[in-house]
Order: sequence, then C-alpha cells, then structure tokens
Amino acid sequence: MTHTENSWIRDYYAAWDSGDVEAITAWLDDAVVLEDVAKQHIVTGAAEAREFVAKALKLVPGATYEVVTAMTCGEDFAAEWVMHPVGLRGSSVGTFRNGKVVGNRDYWNAAPTG
Repeated sequence: MTHTENSWIRDYYAAWDSGDVEAITAWLDDAVVLEDVAKQHIVTGAAEAREFVAKALKLVPGATYEVVTAMTCGEDFAAEWVMHPVGLRGSSVGTFRNGKVVGNRDYWNAAPTG
C-alpha cells in the first residue's frame, strides 16, 4: 500500500468501519503490537491481532469511526476519533512503516460527555 501524507489513516479507519476482519488486519504488520491502554490489554503479532480485531467487532457491531484529526511525523502517527453510535471519544498513537501499522496505542474514555 502506498499512501501520501496522512490519508492512509482515514483509509485504515474506513477498514474498521467495514467490519471486515481481513480488511482491517491487512493494515497490520506481522509483528504488530496493539495496546488498549484503558483496558491495560496488549496483543502482539498477527494471530493475536486478528483475534483482538474479531472480538472488538463483535463487542460493538456496526461501529464506525469519525476521524476528527489525523497527523503523521515520519513513521509516527496520531489520530483523534469518535466511535459511533456510542459516542466514545479516543485517540490512537503509533508507528506506520512500509505500508503497515507496526504499533498502535489506543487511549479512550467511556465517561459520558455533556
């Protein structure tokens, strides 16, 4: 996958919107490290990542992501997002190398806003 600037970030979240495990995991490096900081949960490697993605999709079926802000600096990236329809606000920080996400840390807060 060849991408310019940070447009790949929106494409990555569009894969999550699709609800397709294959489309999502195609973005992940074989040695990816995914961390859900709020839950203190870390998965490493393609097999664990696939399981994590499948469970996440079952937990919130039909969820979509509104990317509010997306930034890159070299191989580093950050994205602020809102998960709909639940309105969960969060951000992701990580590393993108050779067309793949090699590391991703998600920070979110489920507290109601208002």
